[in-house]
Amino acid sequence: MFTRFKKMRSTAVCAAIVMLSACGGGGGGSSGAVNTPAQPVEFSLTRPSNYVLKWSDEFNTAGAPSSAWTYDIGAPLLGGSVWGNSERQYYTSDAANVFVSNGELTIQPVAGVPAGAPSTSPSLLATSARIKTDTATYYNSLNGTPYGYYEIRAKVPCIAGAWPAIWMMGQTGEWPARGEIDIMEWFGRYFANDVNQVQSGVHTTNNAGANSRYSKAVVQAMCTSYHNFQMHWSANEILIGVNGAPTFSYKKPQGAGVADWPFDQPAHLILNVAVGGNLGGDVNLANLPSMTLKVDYVKVWQAP
Repeated sequence: MFTRFKKMRSTAVCAAIVMLSACGGGGGGSSGAVNTPAQPVEFSLTRPSNYVLKWSDEFNTAGAPSSAWTYDIGAPLLGGSVWGNSERQYYTSDAANVFVSNGELTIQPVAGVPAGAPSTSPSLLATSARIKTDTATYYNSLNGTPYGYYEIRAKVPCIAGAWPAIWMMGQTGEWPARGEIDIMEWFGRYFANDVNQVQSGVHTTNNAGANSRYSKAVVQAMCTSYHNFQMHWSANEILIGVNGAPTFSYKKPQGAGVADWPFDQPAHLILNVAVGGNLGGDVNLANLPSMTLKVDYVKVWQAP
């Protein structure tokens, strides 16, 4: 299991591709501006008409998620803290934390931790779930390449203490060399007082921690409606957006090696709700029932 260790984020809404050191001091708050990065004519969030649906889950079968998904379990200490971010949840595959009903997937943090859970500082407070498509079936469906058009329709919990995310990790290697793509993150520590925000970005060997590449955007009704979180991924660019509006782009630098562009290997999707920690922030246990991530579907199209 690998950490997604991240340092505090900038308060500014910067250009489509940004470096934290170029955007000012450490995290919190929102400028209220709408981030509208330029959208290249040759590459957009309009799904090409010739793309073919290669993998999908519309969560039509009630019960546990299908065998297309596997789980990260527990609360490992990475970088000296839980999951590398001082998080306060213990991940499980229990039906209380992750289940399918009424045509949607639910990830639900629940107060309390199982017997035998490790003692940590700060202490664990809750169970939750972190599921991923890290399976041979998924990789084979995409013919061993990550390039394509991704869409995840979801309703995000926006409450202090929660850190919901829709993201991806390279199939092999250590973090951040394997490459991480954050399609959607919502940070309870920084966004709770201005909830209609979303953040997207990438992490690589040369773009991690203080040098992470990311962008924030305003999304109306972020917390009260379902939204389509989208990504168009090619050999030269990763373009991310919401409801067809681009919010973040990372283009392969000229002559880039894997330290800047590890995004040619297969990668898997991850859905989770972290509780507390560096980016979730302080947790009120009474708010745990409201930290519910709902996912209507996950779909991946590729060129024929």
